Amino acid sequence: MKLSKISTLLCLCISASSWALSNDTEQPIYINSDNQELDIQKNVVTFTGNVILRQGSIDIRADKLVVSRPTGADGKETIDAYGNPATFHQVMDNGKPIDGAARRMRYETASEFLKMTDEAILIQEGSEIQGKVISYKIDEQKLVAESGKKKRVTTILQPNQLNSNQQ
Repeated sequence: MKLSKISTLLCLCISASSWALSNDTEQPIYINSDNQELDIQKNVVTFTGNVILRQGSIDIRADKLVVSRPTGADGKETIDAYGNPATFHQVMDNGKPIDGAARRMRYETASEFLKMTDEAILIQEGSEIQGKVISYKIDEQKLVAESGKKKRVTTILQPNQLNSNQQ
């Protein structure tokens, strides 16, 4: 019985991005940085130095951010963020934040796919998932965490979350 409650809690933690403010991805994307470089022929914009991306409640901070539109069409951007680490913050519909960090993050807007690579961590209400790679398919609400060669995937569940699900 306790195992099923832990499994339920883990699923809630894993599917947390599905609770994101429902209109975040419908909002404009604002990017501030120290520098910007545009390659019009390749449809690539590179932002460097104290980069801040905001879209609704989404807040991404990075040392470098590359936005590309391979087909040139709006809504099909690929956003690559690099940092030491790059960070991600979003507020869920229930008002609770979710935070992530990794040395590299890739968000494909058309497929609603987020991939965090190299020392990836996802945190919600003190519970954590850590791995070499954390991938999340937003529309399918599926998360996969992968280990590196020398480390395993680590999940830390806080007791207050376990107790609140038992009631």
